[in-house]
Amino acid sequence: MLPFTPFTAPEHQDFLLPGGRPAALLVHGYPGTLYEVRPLADGLNERGWTCRGLLLPGFGFQLETLPQRAWTEWLDAVMDALASLRRDHAPVLLAGHSLGGALALSAAARFPPLDGLVLLAPFWRNRGPLWALLPVLKYLIPRVKPFKMMKTEMDDPRLRKEMQEFLPELDFDDPQTQQTLREFVVPVGMFDELRKAGAAGYRSAPDVTCPTLVIQGADDTTVRLEDTRRLAGRLAGAVTRLEVRAAHELPFAASPSFPEVRESVLAFAETVRRSGL
Repeated sequence: MLPFTPFTAPEHQDFLLPGGRPAALLVHGYPGTLYEVRPLADGLNERGWTCRGLLLPGFGFQLETLPQRAWTEWLDAVMDALASLRRDHAPVLLAGHSLGGALALSAAARFPPLDGLVLLAPFWRNRGPLWALLPVLKYLIPRVKPFKMMKTEMDDPRLRKEMQEFLPELDFDDPQTQQTLREFVVPVGMFDELRKAGAAGYRSAPDVTCPTLVIQGADDTTVRLEDTRRLAGRLAGAVTRLEVRAAHELPFAASPSFPEVRESVLAFAETVRRSGL
């Protein structure tokens, strides 16, 4: 159990930005929150789009329940949100970052007619040597202590900075917090759900027929450029691709490439809107 409730600030929660008839659903990555995609939602909303930000089950303030979640719960949540928007809005645009991109692919293949799809560094696989073994490893090694496995010490400034951004509620100066983190147990099966979601997204790509914008950072080490090119080549509909000098944090307002990413998404959304008139 974590010694605090993470991601309680408003910027991490579900949101609905009222706008016009066009609507966009935005889905975050793993293990992120809507803080990632809110800047893009704000830009779309300024252009008249109704924007819904979906916090996936088990994320944000529910992070402690993430090990009990199945990837199909995340997909069901996306499908339900799309159906809700479709009742009152058209066109409907779906945008996903990282894991959100994988879920968006699966949803787009199952939810015709979707009017447009935006994939930001869409995750579909990890190149680590143990990734393919997760279906077996989760039984051989059911649990790990990720913080205890880290070679970096808790007082390392770089680790502190990264963890502070991920968990701003964390007090690294508290010895009890440090010890709790070292003993924090994570089921290996949790990562297998991420693997399943990525694999399902990749398999779904040939069934996605709507116009799609694919944005990828050339410096991304989480989702590789060549993997995204391969994924984009599987899509059945019209594809617009943008490659930028950026890492994985494409939709973050602090990313140097964000202005270019934002303008590309807004231009694509306008094309989708006009095609729906």
